Amino acid sequence: MNKIFFIILILINNLLANFTEETDLKVLKDLDIETSFINEPSFQSILKEYSSSQNITYYNNILKKSSLNAQIVREEIENENLPQSVFFIPMLESSFSNQLNGKKNPAGIWQIMPQTGTNLKLRNDEFIDERLDLVKSTNAAGNYLKKYYKKLDKWYLALLAYNCGEGRVIYGMAKASLDKYLEENPNKSEDSTIRIYKNYLAEYKKNKSGLSDLYEIYNQLGKRNGNLAFSYIVKNNKANDYIPDSSLVYIQKIIAFSMIANRDLFKSIDKKSKYQLEKVKAHKGLQLKSLANIIGMNYNEFRSINKHIKKEALPTDSKLYNIYIPHDKVEIYNQKIMMVKAPVVNEVKKEVKTNVTTKEKQKKEKQKKEQQTKKVTTKKEPIIYSVKKGDSFLSIAKKYNIDAKKLKADNNKKSNLIKVGEKIEIYK
Repeated sequence: MNKIFFIILILINNLLANFTEETDLKVLKDLDIETSFINEPSFQSILKEYSSSQNITYYNNILKKSSLNAQIVREEIENENLPQSVFFIPMLESSFSNQLNGKKNPAGIWQIMPQTGTNLKLRNDEFIDERLDLVKSTNAAGNYLKKYYKKLDKWYLALLAYNCGEGRVIYGMAKASLDKYLEENPNKSEDSTIRIYKNYLAEYKKNKSGLSDLYEIYNQLGKRNGNLAFSYIVKNNKANDYIPDSSLVYIQKIIAFSMIANRDLFKSIDKKSKYQLEKVKAHKGLQLKSLANIIGMNYNEFRSINKHIKKEALPTDSKLYNIYIPHDKVEIYNQKIMMVKAPVVNEVKKEVKTNVTTKEKQKKEKQKKEQQTKKVTTKKEPIIYSVKKGDSFLSIAKKYNIDAKKLKADNNKKSNLIKVGEKIEIYK
């Protein structure tokens, strides 16, 4: 009897081991990484570290606290047919925390830089920062990854590009492709094409120009033959600096997290949020407190799912704007939204002095016209300045030795927002 039980136990263990191996290998296949990478010592070390009960508990708690944000990411991955491993990018980038940490710093669960956000068509101004829009930023991150998968042809390279940038990745892949080719063909080191490729690499390293040339090297020597394995990058990176070490650790952590999840060790990964977000339309200028009140929602909680709105009210530069509310609040929202009115802005001021005579009014109007005429006739031709990266009203004012407030007034600017390429009139 004991012998039979022992045999059954061995069979069960073997089945579980085979199942684990299959799910682990699937993670690698989904990311276009050779399956032999699973035996890479550096990766096994990372997998062992993050499989500890302490780390699993820690990351389970993150997933539990961030169930809404995690749910949105999972839905995007399914809708866009992205690799499941993409789910763990915001885990590493922000611990799924939707925060802004300074104007020039990355923001949101995807930690998107300001310029990257602009490239991804995410609005970012004094009223709105769509890097904090849970749905839009997740869609944008998905589009970013698909764009670089299309260019680099491997998902793990697209994920690396998300972490350290396209230029850094394609330079590393081009250099590694050439190095591996010369290892296999040492007699080709002085070949005319190889010399050209070496010049391409040197030019990019010096001036950061010629990105398309790097793609040519990678496509011809690395991708075409399919012989540039991720293991080669990892093993030779210390000596050749193909990819930042931190980025290689980053991608290996994502792989490890994915394997741990497939083993059903992250119990909170499928935790349902207490509500689902629904996108609805609201008229410009509406106060956020009014919107929260009509659906009976705590104001702070309402703000937490609409962090992309920086002010206490919606912008006034578009007729309608998108906001998010819980799905079960949509019916009551549609019933009551027409009752909410935006506060009247820029009302015509009533005249205070009612005892001013018509004659005195005419006199003042005449003086005002004379002053305006004098300003027009004495105003000099302005200097036209094209705004450059890093410019502000203060820096431009200092450069031309004029008052910053006057500079804003001359250009009919109420805010400090200026864009690169915008023309500023300077009157001295």
